[in-house]
Amino acid sequence: MAIRFDIPLSEIERRKENIRRVWNYQEVDHIPVCFDFSYNPWRYTIRDSLTSKEKQLKQRLYNIEKGLKEMPDDYIPGMFINIGCVGVDIAFGGQIHWADNPEQTPYIRGPVLKNAEDIFALKKPDIRKDGLFPVFLEWLEYFVRETEGKIPVSGLDNNGITGVAHDLLGAERFYLMLLDEPEAMDHLLTMISDTIIEFIDECAGIAGGLDNMTSVDWFYFWQPEGKKGHVSSDPNANYGKDLFYRFDVPYNNKVMEKYGPGLLHNCGPNPCGPYYLDHSPALSGVNLSYRYSKDDFPALKKTYRGRGVIYIIFDNESPEEALAGYNSTMEILAPDVIALPIVFIAEETEDILRLYERFAAVGKEYARRVWKAAS
Repeated sequence: MAIRFDIPLSEIERRKENIRRVWNYQEVDHIPVCFDFSYNPWRYTIRDSLTSKEKQLKQRLYNIEKGLKEMPDDYIPGMFINIGCVGVDIAFGGQIHWADNPEQTPYIRGPVLKNAEDIFALKKPDIRKDGLFPVFLEWLEYFVRETEGKIPVSGLDNNGITGVAHDLLGAERFYLMLLDEPEAMDHLLTMISDTIIEFIDECAGIAGGLDNMTSVDWFYFWQPEGKKGHVSSDPNANYGKDLFYRFDVPYNNKVMEKYGPGLLHNCGPNPCGPYYLDHSPALSGVNLSYRYSKDDFPALKKTYRGRGVIYIIFDNESPEEALAGYNSTMEILAPDVIALPIVFIAEETEDILRLYERFAAVGKEYARRVWKAAS
């Protein structure tokens, strides 16, 4: 499945430079807009896409071609290799379950671990043999081979270090063990983080190096060189900063120290949001769901000023709702904190040029406010 369209490398490099500058709070003429094209002319179900590498790559390339053709600026192609977010769970003994609805993603039957004794008896998975690890490696090799390594690829959606522990233990036991059995939790999080890092190394080798990956996790929007680290940390939506510093930060740091201080994801809400950047090295920013995180923006503004970008994921909003939400975000965060919108485009009937121009107008005003204040 060779690429049948041109990839304007010099133009893409210019767009990457804008991302580099924004991450460093260096002046640009507009804040870049991230459109995610998810056209599906074959009407593949989610299950179709998650179980067939050929169908998924076909859809990815179709949408990348559309993005390069329809977006006048900002669009940087990347490929999300998606087998679901249960790959690490299954390698640790989870059993995959598909719902009757083919539009639902899979989850695991659980819990897998019932007590501390189960945790200490757990064996570290073999990243080349266990669970869905070999499936992802096969898909990754296929995507890279078929595109001749010309388009950066994502890593496995590893569900986050605490997210895997949450799934293996079940919600109630996970939160209780954070409080009552921290040594067992440390043992589990160490094993999970070491496995994820070992797997990332294997993926990077197949991809041709970290610079040929968008990030080391599921985030398929291009992250700058030296800042490819990405972690998900959704369970912290249910606890405070003490537990966040105790259990999230040390294990997330292992990823960031090795792959560069990139981004943290939490859908929201974000009671720990003001502390997200407090990793070592300090993170470059976060990506958050607008719907579940918008009420946290005033608190984030106080601590992210001039040092952390926020990618706002408009995954449950129409393009018009996303535009209104992005404008509202600018009114809250500018001039102190930079936010980049991620907008999902599912219908080929959209007037993409006009829609982009409207988002770019907000991005231009956003940039004017940021650097007018800086000057």
